Amino acid sequence: MPTQRKIDQVAELTDKLARSQVTLIADYRGMTVSEITGLRNKLRQSNAELIVAKNTLVEIAARATGHTGLESLLAGPTAVAFAYDDATAVAKAIQDFNKGPRQLNVRGGLLGTSLLQGDVLDQVSKMPTRQQVLAQIVGGVAAPVSGVVGVINAAVSNVLYVLQARIDQQGGEGVAA
Repeated sequence: MPTQRKIDQVAELTDKLARSQVTLIADYRGMTVSEITGLRNKLRQSNAELIVAKNTLVEIAARATGHTGLESLLAGPTAVAFAYDDATAVAKAIQDFNKGPRQLNVRGGLLGTSLLQGDVLDQVSKMPTRQQVLAQIVGGVAAPVSGVVGVINAAVSNVLYVLQARIDQQGGEGVAA
């Protein structure tokens, strides 16, 4: 019979898995509590979090959300990183952390519903950030509009040039009138 604490943990993990854009499964062996806390603080800046969870509880939550592919990644001590907004920023934060003396060994993860194995950090960190995608969309929408504005400005400018040429041709008589 499961305890209420475990039921609550599974419910929390299920919620986090459902909200997460990217979920990374990692092995945290050899890391101190202060190192994990430093990584957690770095991830919070990107609206992400890192938790240490029991494999069976993560497995139950994964089944509840339809992410059955995670089961193959759950072996040994497991830390789970949830990225809610910007997956690229989270992957880059973990890569920066791994440049230090200790490394978080990422086994794989989920991008949406796609299972990622092996070099998951490289795959996710090469994706454009949310801001870059939004800028590309705005640029794509703004380009035709600015082209139309340029054509209209060119037409008005051409009419003004013709009028100015006519005034110059008449010797400035039209200005006094």
